[in-house]
Amino acid sequence: MKKRITNKEKITTAQKITLWAVFAIFFVYAFTLVWPFIWMFLNAGKTQMEFFRDKLSFPAAYKWSNFSDALFGVYVTAGSGTGAHKVKLLEMFWNSIYLTVILTVLEVFVSTCAAYVITYYRFPGRKLIYGIVVFTMVVPLVGTLPVCYDFFARAHLLNTIPGMILLCVNGLGFAFLILYGGFQNLSWSYAEAASLDGAGPFRTFFSVMLPLMRPAIVSIAVVTAISFWNDYTTPAVYYADHPTLAYGINTLLNEVKRSSSGDFGSNYPLMFACILVAVTPIIIFFACFQKTIMKNMSVGGLKG
Repeated sequence: MKKRITNKEKITTAQKITLWAVFAIFFVYAFTLVWPFIWMFLNAGKTQMEFFRDKLSFPAAYKWSNFSDALFGVYVTAGSGTGAHKVKLLEMFWNSIYLTVILTVLEVFVSTCAAYVITYYRFPGRKLIYGIVVFTMVVPLVGTLPVCYDFFARAHLLNTIPGMILLCVNGLGFAFLILYGGFQNLSWSYAEAASLDGAGPFRTFFSVMLPLMRPAIVSIAVVTAISFWNDYTTPAVYYADHPTLAYGINTLLNEVKRSSSGDFGSNYPLMFACILVAVTPIIIFFACFQKTIMKNMSVGGLKG
């Protein structure tokens, strides 16, 4: 009778050493990523005196009130001239939420429609549109910023939701490229079967093709939402009167650097509390959807 070889017997001493070495390297790397957040959390609960006395010690009594002060007591000045007004961190939080939700839903929907049409329908200029999308993804178009800003200012679209939608929702960006590849892997036989059953183009799209593309659409929606949430440049230029968290936190940090007598003064624990309030939602969001983001976006379903 042959002796069964277990997995433990297959691993040699050299392989064990290699595995432990790799584990140690990745552990150190992971610690360097987590440590800044741990350090900020510890210091966010200190008083100003405790922070300047020792930046690596635990607080004597954790000051949770710093987080409520961050939400309701810290603000930045938005706008200029007679239109200048104060915006609290809590308001920036809600600005980020509804702007991210609106832009994500519209961008994913428009990108899905565009990818579906260009994948399955033959019309003049179809390949040209795809080429333009790839070109705009590769070539930086920063030089168009002055012209674009002047157009939005003349059209009275600055600091408006319609203006942000017109600027950010085009259906021909990164989401389009991923969904285009997903539709190419999806057999047209499903649409043909639905057509034989009497379904029209819209019924086929919404009732047959979209459900089959659901994993890819959800993954793209998560990535797109994170991108809009973290976007600093676009709100800073075109939506400055309604600062989002990304824009507002950067403004707060700049105020700390410029002056030690502003809202923060030398209150670094309060500043760390503001940063944690800003990054915690997106960390939780990513943790909940990390498997969805990493999931294979290929779709199909036909057998044999």
